[in-house]
Parts: sequence; C-alpha cells; structure tokens
Amino acid sequence: MAVNNMEEMVADSTPTVLLCGPHRGGKTSILKVVFQKMSPHETLFLETTPKVEVTSIARNDLVKFKFLDFPGSALIDDQTDPMLFNKTGVVVFVIDAQEDPYSDAVCAAKKVIEVAHRINPKISFDILIHKVDGDQFFSDDHKTEIQRDIHSKLMDELQDKVDAQINFHCTSIYDHTIFETFSKIVQKLIPQLPVLEQCLDLLVTNSRMEKAYLFDVLSKVYIASDPQPVDLQSYELCSDMIDVVVDVSCIYGLAEDGNSIASSIEKDATSSCVIHLNNGTLLYLREVDRCLALVCILREENFDRQHLLDYNIKVFKETLMELFKSARTGGVALT
Repeated sequence: MAVNNMEEMVADSTPTVLLCGPHRGGKTSILKVVFQKMSPHETLFLETTPKVEVTSIARNDLVKFKFLDFPGSALIDDQTDPMLFNKTGVVVFVIDAQEDPYSDAVCAAKKVIEVAHRINPKISFDILIHKVDGDQFFSDDHKTEIQRDIHSKLMDELQDKVDAQINFHCTSIYDHTIFETFSKIVQKLIPQLPVLEQCLDLLVTNSRMEKAYLFDVLSKVYIASDPQPVDLQSYELCSDMIDVVVDVSCIYGLAEDGNSIASSIEKDATSSCVIHLNNGTLLYLREVDRCLALVCILREENFDRQHLLDYNIKVFKETLMELFKSARTGGVALT
C-alpha cells in the first residue's frame, strides 16, 4: 500500500520496521519474497518503488507489525519528521554488495543512523549486505571480507559518536539467509520474546529435544527459538519441512469442509508431521495456533513416548494462549 503523508505512516501503534537504502538495492524484492511468497526470479520484473510503501503483517496477537519501504530517492536527514522514528523499532539499511565501491552507501547509512538515533535512542539498526549470490560470492571467506570491510568503513564514519546497536548480515533472496535475518529482526518487535524463549527452553529440556523453533508458517520466519545458539543448517531443515507440509497438503490433503489443509493453516491449529532423517534425528511439526507452527528436532530414541511429548506441547500451547491475552490487553508478559 502506497502512502502519501507521514500521518498515514504513523497512524497506529503497530511495531514498525523502516527499510531504506540506495536505489535498486533490493529492498522491495526482500519484502515480496519473505512476506508475499514471490519467487526470487519474479523480482527481476519489479518496477522501481516511486513512493513509500507500507507492508502490514497481522497473523495473530504476537506476529503483528509493519514495514515502511522507502524508495532510494527518498532522503532521510535532519528535515525528516521526528514522528517517523518515534514509532520505529528497527531500521534496516540495505547495501547492494554487487555495487562496489560502497562509499556512497556507507555515507547514507551513517546519516540515517545519526538522525534516527538522535531522535529515538532505542532504535536498533540492521545493515543488510545484500545480493551476495553471484559467482563472485561463491566463497564464504569473500562474504566475510566484504562484511568486515563495510563494518570497518561505517564504524570509521560514525567515529564512536553514536552508541547504537548495529548488526550486520550477508543476505540473498535465493537462499535461507534473508529469512533467518528477518527472523532476528522481527523478534526485536515482540515484547513477549523472553517469555517465549523461556517456555521453549522448558519444552526442550522436559521433552529431550535438540532444538525448537516457533515459526510463522506463511513467511517461514521464526519468531522465537530456545536459547541454544541457532545453527543455520537446522533452521534450513525446519524451514524446508514447512514447505513440504504445505506442498503435500495442497496436493493430497482435504479438510472437513473440502478445502485443502494448506489453505486452512491460517484458520486452525491441528496439522502435524514427522520426518525421519538419515542421521538418527527427526523433525516434528505441530500447529499451535493460527499461522504458528512449532518445529522440533529430536533424536529418534527420544521420540519413544510421543504422548508425553504431545502433552508438553499442549501445555506450551496453553501458555501461548495466555501470552496472546497479555498482548491484547497490553499487560505484563507471564514469568
């Protein structure tokens, strides 16, 4: 949705992410691929964004936020309406990794960070070093070198004048990196995240799991996981499992009303799936609410008492419902 004035952009209190960066950096493509299921190859035909676009996401009481997609031609400087940054939780600045040298992009990022941080010191910043998917980025060492170079240049520009939280990510819409990065970004907008992580930690411990993720099914962004470090390979497996469940349901599954199970994922919390891997582990998916799925990684020998596992997940789901109530009333999250 295009908007014409600042009042429309900040008209509500929905947690907001501001997406900005140089012209043709891939900002709109990112949102289309992650949240609107556009194929990465289709983004080649997207028109240039002429004005600020708002992408609103409202799955349930926890997954509710919006993105402001600023065109590359839009200037963010001292003249920008302060109200914009007062309502913003995260600023994402996209740098095209294939547009070397990066001096202009780094200078623009510096200006955005300085202006936004001065108005709202609570804003966190994520720098996306994007389009690391060409032949020149085949080596992970090369990606790390570019990230280190941009990090160094930006820190030199800021010269310790801004005490802000700045994170750097190498991303591409052709692999899982963009989804994992936006998982981390979205989590910053969820006040109940510490409680969710604590609940998942208890679930993992009491159910002898290796890892657990709470996914937004439609975008494959995980809104929480247990506190153990996230391994990209395990995330990719869980993300691919969601694709498998949705694709198979589209072909074979029919709900009681005759519609495909995949089309009813938004409306119910009854789907489940088990996939056995050849390394002695398995993936277990359970729908826990509208658009939310719990995906767990377990050793096969720890799946011997599924009824107890399902009971623990039922308790987790009940706690999730209490968190929803807390989010609706604006109350303090459970402890």
